[in-house]
Amino acid sequence: MVALRKRMDEEHMSSKKDPGSLSTMQAGDVLVSHSTAVREHEISIVPNASHATSPTHDVAVHDARSEADAMGVDAWLTEDQTHVVKIASHRGPDK
Repeated sequence: MVALRKRMDEEHMSSKKDPGSLSTMQAGDVLVSHSTAVREHEISIVPNASHATSPTHDVAVHDARSEADAMGVDAWLTEDQTHVVKIASHRGPDK
């Protein structure tokens, strides 16, 4: 778990992803959340309840990025339901 967290931190730092709070997200953005000790991650469209479950972190991030790209919105990841990290950015400055 520590190695995964370190890899995620390095990935986010190297690609200049924006950390923030849940209030940073906009309606329509894609959110990957992981609130329990199980491997599964839930995917939702803000502010709705989850509509998909992915078996692992990597699959969830991939699926969320793909969905956000198709919809032209941002994608976010939260592991603690308080802080989020932007994992994809597809909104233009006027959106």
